[in-house]
Amino acid sequence: MGTVSTARTARRLAGEHPAWLLLRSTDAAAAVALLGRHLARGTRHLSEADLVARLEDEIAELRRQGFDLAPSARSQVAEWLRDGILVRRPCVTPDGPHAPGQPEQIEQIEQIELSDGGLAAVAFVARLARPHPVATPARLAIVLGALRDLADDAEPDPETRLAALRARRARLDAEIDAVRHGTVTPLAPGDAAERAREILALAADVPADLLRVRADLTSADAGLRRELTASGPTRDAFVDDVFRGVDHLGDTPAGRGLTAFGDLLDDGEHDAVAHVTRLLQAPGATAELTSGEVAALRRLVADLRAATDEATGTMTALRRALQRAARSGDLPLERALAGLLREAEAAALELADDVPPHTPTSLVLKLPAVAPVSPSGVVPHDPADDRPAPLVRPRPAAPAGSGAPVDLAALRALARAAEIDDDELRGYVNDVVARRGAATIGEVLRVHPATQGLASIIGLLALAERHARRTGEAEDVAWPGPDGTFRHARLPRHRFEEPVP
Repeated sequence: MGTVSTARTARRLAGEHPAWLLLRSTDAAAAVALLGRHLARGTRHLSEADLVARLEDEIAELRRQGFDLAPSARSQVAEWLRDGILVRRPCVTPDGPHAPGQPEQIEQIEQIELSDGGLAAVAFVARLARPHPVATPARLAIVLGALRDLADDAEPDPETRLAALRARRARLDAEIDAVRHGTVTPLAPGDAAERAREILALAADVPADLLRVRADLTSADAGLRRELTASGPTRDAFVDDVFRGVDHLGDTPAGRGLTAFGDLLDDGEHDAVAHVTRLLQAPGATAELTSGEVAALRRLVADLRAATDEATGTMTALRRALQRAARSGDLPLERALAGLLREAEAAALELADDVPPHTPTSLVLKLPAVAPVSPSGVVPHDPADDRPAPLVRPRPAAPAGSGAPVDLAALRALARAAEIDDDELRGYVNDVVARRGAATIGEVLRVHPATQGLASIIGLLALAERHARRTGEAEDVAWPGPDGTFRHARLPRHRFEEPVP
């Protein structure tokens, strides 16, 4: 690459790469300290509300000390999100406690975390603050050993590969004989500490690498969703693949790499934990390490597992969402709804600093007589089941110019058939109570017959449970059915003694 091309690339990165934007910003020093403290040490992601609450006091104190930061934590977080230093990602978490033997309910929520560029900038500053020799023998030994293993594994000639394996076996046999004869001494504390630091330095780059994998997965998911919104044979083939169980997201380079990384960690995790334990128990092996480096060694495997699980959870959530979108065919509608929700959220955030939370509004939302519930409250939800709920498909519209015109009375009748007219029943009860001073359900029905049949009986009984006094007796009620025949039932007697609000 020529000088001009390199300079142009650097200029582009300076204007768009999150790491470069963070390091050249006026608040770089404070940003690195805040983000490193809250999103790069153990805790990798937080909800926006939790992050703002944690940063509020610290940003105020830094501003008093002369650091150039936004006036509030919320606006500072919004600025970091705009620059790509922070990103919003779906996070799959357990949805509360679950009964023993029952499947764990899974909830997907949106949380904020450092982008791969933001994490790289924080790690870069941390290395500057704790410099160590770069050209160390330990790092050179790791590089040369990795090159040797790569050359051996990539060798296509069986004879050359066999010779390499025999040489490796000879080296191992020589080491075994030396240990048997007691001629091998352990590494000096300084050399052991040096190798441990190199391992920690290499492992520190893994979370940033996995963040890039998650970003690549999100980008690949966006490309696959564009195929869903397209029309023609491409989309049909894609949907067919989904129904046949083809994992398009897992077949991307990022998906294959993440799967291989997870398999390798699964195979070696137990041994790695045992190796760390042996290292920490060896006399003098960690004598020259700081307490922070020893703590980092203790949680090394756990941190690798947590970062891998987060990336795998992202791929699982994206895969399931893609499968549901392909099977439901409602992706355009979902995208439109998501856009409206983002617009509403943006408007709410703009007003949050000026409008108190309890400010009354003139908006009134009339609730139906039947309380709305989540589908998961009616049908048990299995998180392992990717199949969507059965679709409710509307009847195809009649061709223009055919059929009778729309009848408003018919539409009102359909609405009454689908919903209990709570206002009508409340008016009937208040009318009878105003005349008599008190009334039961049977007395209300004798004055005002049930216009909705059984639905009116259910509505009156619901009103009585909330606003009437139960006497402990029973009464007979009657109402006309659809065929004109009267139906009868025996209900607990309730007495309305005052108007229903």
